[in-house]
Amino acid sequence: MPSIYPGGTTFMDRFFDDQYATLRRQNLYYPFASAGDWQLASWLLRSRLSMAAIDDFLSLQLVKQLPISFRSAKELRLRAEMLPSGPRWKSHTLLPQVPTKCKPIIYYRDPLECLQSLLSHPLFTSHISFIPRRVWSSSARIVHIYEEWMSGNHAWSLQIPNGATLLGVVLSSDKTNISVMTGNRMAHPLLLSLANIDANIRSKGSLHGHVLLALLPVVSFIHGKTRVRSLLSDRLVHESLDFVLKPLKVAAAVGVMMSDPVGNLRYCFTPLIAYIADTPEQSLLVCISPKASPVSTAVYKEFGDPFPHPPRTAGRTLDDIERACIEADPNDFEEFLKAAKRYSLSGVHKPFWRDWPLSDPLKFLTPEVLHHFHRLFWDHDLQWCSIVLGPAEIDYRFSLIQTPVGYRSFGEGVSKLKQVTGRDHRAVQRYIVGVIAGAVPPKFLLSINALLSFRYLAQMPRFDHDALARVETALKTFHDNKAAIISSGGRQGSNGPLQHWEIPKLELLQHVVSSIHNSGAVMQWTADVTEHAHVTEIKQPARAGNNQDYYAQIARHLDRSEKCFQFDLATRLESAEQGESGEDDEDQEDEHEPDFEALHVTHYYTPSRTSVNYFESAEALASGAVPNAILPHRIFATSTTTFRLAVKPSLRVTIDEAAETFVLNPSAEKVQIWFKVRVQQPSYHDRSSLESPQSLLASPPSAYLPGGRYDFAVISQADESDWPSNGLRGHAVAQLRLIFRLYRSDTFLTYVQCFNATFPSSSSYTTDAAAGMHILKRTIRSDGARVGKVIPLHHIRSPAHVIPRFGKEANPRLTRHNCYELLNDFWLNKYWNKEFFYALSLSQSVFA
Repeated sequence: MPSIYPGGTTFMDRFFDDQYATLRRQNLYYPFASAGDWQLASWLLRSRLSMAAIDDFLSLQLVKQLPISFRSAKELRLRAEMLPSGPRWKSHTLLPQVPTKCKPIIYYRDPLECLQSLLSHPLFTSHISFIPRRVWSSSARIVHIYEEWMSGNHAWSLQIPNGATLLGVVLSSDKTNISVMTGNRMAHPLLLSLANIDANIRSKGSLHGHVLLALLPVVSFIHGKTRVRSLLSDRLVHESLDFVLKPLKVAAAVGVMMSDPVGNLRYCFTPLIAYIADTPEQSLLVCISPKASPVSTAVYKEFGDPFPHPPRTAGRTLDDIERACIEADPNDFEEFLKAAKRYSLSGVHKPFWRDWPLSDPLKFLTPEVLHHFHRLFWDHDLQWCSIVLGPAEIDYRFSLIQTPVGYRSFGEGVSKLKQVTGRDHRAVQRYIVGVIAGAVPPKFLLSINALLSFRYLAQMPRFDHDALARVETALKTFHDNKAAIISSGGRQGSNGPLQHWEIPKLELLQHVVSSIHNSGAVMQWTADVTEHAHVTEIKQPARAGNNQDYYAQIARHLDRSEKCFQFDLATRLESAEQGESGEDDEDQEDEHEPDFEALHVTHYYTPSRTSVNYFESAEALASGAVPNAILPHRIFATSTTTFRLAVKPSLRVTIDEAAETFVLNPSAEKVQIWFKVRVQQPSYHDRSSLESPQSLLASPPSAYLPGGRYDFAVISQADESDWPSNGLRGHAVAQLRLIFRLYRSDTFLTYVQCFNATFPSSSSYTTDAAAGMHILKRTIRSDGARVGKVIPLHHIRSPAHVIPRFGKEANPRLTRHNCYELLNDFWLNKYWNKEFFYALSLSQSVFA
């Protein structure tokens, strides 16, 4: 159990501990005159306005009448410099052996100060853990659950003194372009985070759980050989990291006293436990050739092996470097490169991690979802499919798919997409299996399906033994059937067909399960959040400057921006504590914590960002807590799903009119009709966490939708059901045709058309079995009429998505407006949403 000691400082202690603290106790907003003065100053400082534009704004006659403490942009900047500061930016010039075209200058901050700023952040107080833990599925302690880093074997096994606190250091680096249109100017940011912060907080870019620690130099060396210039650049990166991270290495060796969020002192150790990087950056960091695996002994000819190779430990790499140094002088660059090549080394002889206690590349190089999963799909899986089907056919099929509301559509196909992002990679994955099913050999389809299932399964937030076994089985299924990709001609290079599997990312998939054992769920290490930080911390500040001396301007911009945020947060916290409203004590019902929703700062972050919660709204309405609510309530819930309808219906018509529009049996009753309902569900793995609401449409033909829009849903036969724990068992899939309410009735109804769902036997090598998805066939009477029925709206359990079964070749007469009405056979697309995938896949054995 970590020990705590008195004498620490909190965020607010540091706010009142600078040279202006006395003045600030008299005027909380000093050096500004008032809260209003500060609000205007804060907005101007955080805006992208130039100093000239700010001067123009302040010269307006209306603004001159305001009681503000600054009258020019220069005076505003001077007052901003008086605000309490966070970790300060510094610079250091390196002296490389070989001359460079410009000085290699590092802009950096003290890593311990940055770590302290994360550790003592007042809005992270309830989201930080200090004790490694074992999580079990039951009191019998038989099945180990892996969630965040603190629940993995690595955190549990690290040896630190009794009473000490373990702070897991997370780093990330990647080069990014900061110039616009011309110049090709690059930045190499180094980001820092803390693994003790809850993954759901740290992994959201909007919450800024990663801080910019340093800007590593990107320079060109003056040397005649390209490979030597590349070697020198790699060595410069390690030299820079060595310099910047030295305080963390010392703290990992002897410990350091740091304050926790509530002001206690803790004796902390700081091992490097994760380094988020893409594949080339990982090779650079571990000092390994790109033709070798950074985490195993595999070389490029072994990347396609269906088993994991022995791990590459820090000791092994350092031993190889020592042997290479014996064979050649590291300063004789060309000879040393030859010696390094024999050991699959890059030529870097002083890795930054060599003297970092408790840190090993085998452990801190974790699988990275954005590049190792999604980029692998885009660069390889999609290309295999496009080659086998042909670009025109695959584009046509994608253009016919009716994507769920709010999801990316592909009206022009996918083969000509440019400047795609990770979001586009994920969007294409949602539909690829249904698109190619029927047009490729069964084993080809099975290999694509297995690899996609592997990605989805590996992105779960928690794992037990069975879940990990499913991950391994999916990857094994791919390797067992991947020969069909080559035999179908899917593997093509610039010089023709390829007969090998020399794909580095493919080899890295073999180590996903072992990484989950060591470091918890891989989703917490995705580069999505760090790529987002590159925009907010690097690109936007760079483009706000004058395109000169980028690093210095980025540092100044971020320093000013962070001062504004911390001052804004501190003044709001203090205002809430003081109760500036001035009520008497008896008027205040009870003491309470600061309202964090009111503390939200535009352009910044709080963990308590509000999200839509229809469950709470439905409960409040049902309990009568909302007086004068319209009846029947437009928000209502079952145990699994909530529903929200617009207050005003889309139509008020008679059944005769509705029958003409929606093709129903007429009656004399009048009805209210809605074209849309929004449904919300809890997360599959955490029922206390809610997914974003999803819209379901039942909209008749219109100018915008010539064929109308009728979405699909999973429905139950009763008011309550066990969805999603048992998947589709006891449920059906139906197409919504009408959402309505009869006058004088309190029940919302929906008319649905029915489908028969079957799941093919996995023992046969047919296309149906290889797709691994339910087959839906529209229920039709003997006279050709579609079977439909009216059910209560609250029998809907989940939105669903279907893809037409195109067969060997898609009918050229189909369009996206008539496709879903003309066809009767569909795939139930389990890949459209990860939560839907888990509901269907974890309740059945797909690859048995």
